[in-house]
Amino acid sequence: MAPVPEPDPTSAGGTYDVNESGIQFRHVPGPATPRNGTEFLARLRSGLRLRVLDRPSKDELVFELIGVDVSFANALRRIMIAEVPTMALEHVYMWNNTSLIHDEVLSHRLGLVPLNVDPRLFDEYGIDVDEDGSPAATDRNTLVFKLEVACGRDAVDDERTRRRTEAKLRGEGLVSGYDVAEAQQRRGREGKRSSAAGRDGVDVDDGEGGVEDLEPSVMNLSVADGAAAAAVDASNVASATPIDSPHRPFTRHVYARDLLWAPQGDQLSRFPLHSLGVGSGVGGGVRPLHEDILIAKLRPGQVIELEAHARKGIGKDHAKFSPVATASYRLMPHVEVVRPIYDDLAEELENWFEPGVFDCVPTDEDGHRVKAVVVNPYACTMSRNFMRNPILKDSIRMTRIPDHFIFSVESVGMMEPAVIVAEALKILKEKCERVSGLADDASPMDEYVEGR
Repeated sequence: MAPVPEPDPTSAGGTYDVNESGIQFRHVPGPATPRNGTEFLARLRSGLRLRVLDRPSKDELVFELIGVDVSFANALRRIMIAEVPTMALEHVYMWNNTSLIHDEVLSHRLGLVPLNVDPRLFDEYGIDVDEDGSPAATDRNTLVFKLEVACGRDAVDDERTRRRTEAKLRGEGLVSGYDVAEAQQRRGREGKRSSAAGRDGVDVDDGEGGVEDLEPSVMNLSVADGAAAAAVDASNVASATPIDSPHRPFTRHVYARDLLWAPQGDQLSRFPLHSLGVGSGVGGGVRPLHEDILIAKLRPGQVIELEAHARKGIGKDHAKFSPVATASYRLMPHVEVVRPIYDDLAEELENWFEPGVFDCVPTDEDGHRVKAVVVNPYACTMSRNFMRNPILKDSIRMTRIPDHFIFSVESVGMMEPAVIVAEALKILKEKCERVSGLADDASPMDEYVEGR
């Protein structure tokens, strides 16, 4: 782990002291107010630092931002949530719906299905107009999906109906997601055979490490990360056959894989398909991010036929456009040992009060065995449990640095979290340039007064 930068209370004008009752800000005289914008930008440029701390998974990112005000950090967080554009189903044309789900509810559920496509490759809806000046849907701003499902009398009849409908739609140039499901099932079966071969003593190298091979997490969450990875792997190889209750009519489960992509214009060349079927995202067709999202349930004879158009939008208009599941930050903890902590008390501090923050190192000071030292302040959760012990309360000083932020970004999946952060910074830059331009164009107050 890279060395933790030492805090400078004067740069932020103070620090937050942590005590039993909560957090209290302690003012520290800082540098003088910048004389002009040039000096302000020079200070910001010299103190601003951004460093990636951890990548727990493909869709998660932990980074620290140092040397900025809380308004800057909060603006970046809000932009990631509400102003980074994505693609989502916006307009649903319902041709036939005899299921129990109302048209409005079904349309809402479809809109919340995330699409694995890069929104930067599409234009804003409204740039292209028709002869009347109205916004026109083109292959540069719209994705078209079709859903045509019907429930058969039983499982055999339903599968026969599904294949017949899918063959008809494929003949119309639509792209099915069942190839993805079949490929995932094949990978699951191959993984099971590899695991069985490993248990039988056969040397199998799948190129991926187990839980014990995980990189140590900055937040000291390696065990939790391993458990989450094992749970995801277990769900991926689960049986795809729905469980039906006996003595009840057959139920058809409609999943996101039933949404068929209808390429428009040159979209098929821009988003080509893999040789083994349909992929996901750029370079592998356009598909829902997760093929197993349950959309509806049908009884025999019920039908859903619709066409859905995906457009580019932002989370400020609707939550379905938000690219992140969560984007949050916390202030960096600063932990100091002001009085030495030895032996049993040090081990208790390491294992129970603040796990991952302290470590016990051998020592021969005054005949003691071990001594507690701070090794990873990033793992501190500000629990303040050590304050229950009066000796530890007087031996440890805990503060929070006002201009040091630790961001945790979890992407929905259509864009990697690092891309979301970069796009949010671009949007923030454009906002600043827009305000600066308006300020430059505005007339000075003295000229306005003289004009009156």
